Order: sequence, then structure tokens, then C-alpha cells
Amino acid sequence: MTIELSMEARAALGDENTVKVLASVDEKGVPHPAFKNSLRLRTDGFIEYREYIESSATNRNMTRSIWFGILVSIALLTPDKRSFLIRGRVARAIIAGREFRRHYEDVRLCPGDFDLSTVWLIDPEYERENTLAKRKAEEERAHPLLVHVDRLLTAGRGH
Repeated sequence: MTIELSMEARAALGDENTVKVLASVDEKGVPHPAFKNSLRLRTDGFIEYREYIESSATNRNMTRSIWFGILVSIALLTPDKRSFLIRGRVARAIIAGREFRRHYEDVRLCPGDFDLSTVWLIDPEYERENTLAKRKAEEERAHPLLVHVDRLLTAGRGH
């Protein structure tokens, strides 16, 4: 693994109530964000993503990402409104074999008529908590002189 995710990001990936978005890019570099509840953290540190539709835009983009080393992004929004950004490289596409069969059988037990195209493994390279209050505090520490003038005027008046 390139990095080990924080406990908070690991918990967010494991929570079925977390909103999970996988963003990939197409051949023209156009971002393609899609809600993907099948994202899970594996015990080996890879992020696993089950793709159910062979011809989906995400599946095509993931294929391009693995061929050309293009990064993908994952955005997470927890039930308590904390947000996380994870970037990673597509490391592996599982389309056959024992592991694929285990996933396929699991998918077939789910309600609905779903197939399984690919089990993608993403190697996380970068993580950041994107919750507004946390990011604002980080940016104010990093750039203390970047303040709106009206805030400086208000602060100077004792308000």
C-alpha cells in the first residue's frame, strides 16, 4: 500500500450509510463522478469497488486508468457530515478466478437482478479530511494573511 488510511476514513468506508462517490475521467479528461456504494476497504489496504455494468462509463474509465496510470478520486460524506477525499491508482481488475467467483456469488444473493463485471482494486496514495471547518482552520494556519478586508475591519472594531 502506498499509504494507510486514517481510522476516520477507514470507518467512513465501512459505514453503509456513508455517501460514496468514485470520480474517474474519460478519454478527453472529463471528470465522471458516480455514487458507488460498493466501495469497501479490504484488510490488505486496497479499496475495493464492485462494478456491476460491463459497459458503464465508470468501467471504461477504470480500464483506461489502469492502462495509463490515471488517478481516481473517492469522496466520502459520513452521516455526521464529515467528508474525506482519497486519491489512488487503479491497481488491479479482477474478472475471473476464485476471488471473482466469491464476489459474484455474494452479488447474486443480494436483492435484485445484478451481475458482476469487475472487482477493481484501488491503491490509496493520498487522503485528506475535507470537512469545511477542518479545511478552513488548516488554510487559515497555512495562509494567515489571506483574509477578507471586511473581516479585518470588523475584527479591528471589537465586533
